Amino acid sequence: MLNWFHRLGSPKIFFEISGRWQVPLLLLSVLMLTGGAAWALLFVPPDYQQGHSVRIMYIHVPAAILAQSGYVMMAGAAAVFLIWRIKLADVAVKCIAPLGASITFLALVTGAIWGKPTWGTWWVWDARLTSTLVLFFLYIGVIALRSAMERQAGSR
Repeated sequence: MLNWFHRLGSPKIFFEISGRWQVPLLLLSVLMLTGGAAWALLFVPPDYQQGHSVRIMYIHVPAAILAQSGYVMMAGAAAVFLIWRIKLADVAVKCIAPLGASITFLALVTGAIWGKPTWGTWWVWDARLTSTLVLFFLYIGVIALRSAMERQAGSR
């Protein structure tokens, strides 16, 4: 039943399939991101209460969703590695952590930039902001732990 799962866990088969899809998906994503960013930042009218400062929400909200989704993906990949010992899942965890940290940092910075004209302050210690900051520290912790483990394994 899970034969396809283990088959995709093979680096040879995975890289063969992903190599075929890489260029078309890259072109599609660049096209969609460019079109969406241009539409959101250039053509959408200003909000009736917040004016032009609401445009940063078109960057902040997807960044916050992606930051949280990246952590769920990293946890899922770590579970796959721990349960089935599929080495590509460990590679996925290693690759997701720096991307998730940078996207989380982007969400924190854009939220602060939006918060200043909206709330009158750069930071408020509410649950959403604090949990996103903790998520950022978790990403940094995963990166630091993996770096320390790789350094220790290299010194042997």
